[in-house]
Amino acid sequence: MKVRFADMRSPEIEEVLKKSNVVILPVGSTEQHGKHLPVNFDAFSVTYLAEEAAKKVTAENDVHVLVAPTVAYGEAFGGPPFERPRPGDISISLDISIGLITDILRSLVLQGFKNILVLNGHWQNTPPISIAIRKVQLEFSDIGLFAANSYNLAQDVWDSVCNGGKEVQGHAGERETAVALAIEPENVRMEDAVYEGSHGMSLPPKFMTPIGRGLVFCNTRVPGLRVSGLHLKGSVPATKEAGEKINTAVIDVLAEMIVAIAQSESMKHEEKD
Repeated sequence: MKVRFADMRSPEIEEVLKKSNVVILPVGSTEQHGKHLPVNFDAFSVTYLAEEAAKKVTAENDVHVLVAPTVAYGEAFGGPPFERPRPGDISISLDISIGLITDILRSLVLQGFKNILVLNGHWQNTPPISIAIRKVQLEFSDIGLFAANSYNLAQDVWDSVCNGGKEVQGHAGERETAVALAIEPENVRMEDAVYEGSHGMSLPPKFMTPIGRGLVFCNTRVPGLRVSGLHLKGSVPATKEAGEKINTAVIDVLAEMIVAIAQSESMKHEEKD
């Protein structure tokens, strides 16, 4: 069965609406990823994970999963806050990002889809995705709207397979490099994967690390240097084998999540006097 929304004809999509279904909306970015990774890493990696999970669920369950066209742009100037775009950065404002995601979700809902998962691959997308989902949820209270950050899934696996542990899992670091090697090795230049600078955090590590998973969400007062966009030291030891293990683990978690989302449609809340 087809899982790519964009590859389907309108009557085919109409047939999917008659079955148990879930739509995944991948959201990434177009921004520098050091000197060794392509600028579309966030977009192609989150698309790959969404499509592989969709294929797995559709083949193994009575649920048809579609993957909507990826949103390949996000706010790309603020991590850490640079004064100007780096070569490769294409950034859209937060207001545009919120409006774009809101309109896409509303379009899916209005044509009849009731279960939608926004799969995010770019840290700065988290706030606009949350706001967009809330806006649409207030408008359509009976729709299942969900979101997940792909880089937060199967953390125990990628913590264990990365040679540098938790300290090398940031932007363009070992984990992202390994994932890229497993998906699009032809677009990775390992000879350019060098450490050129990092940056500190304004709060103690127990509140802030690992980045994107800490207790405090912070995107300001970030000191230090990040010459090429490499977030943390450690891209060089990344391997294709590690990337394959990470991808497999994330896809398995996603598949389980998608089935749970489909099943949630039949859940009824008890009303009490």
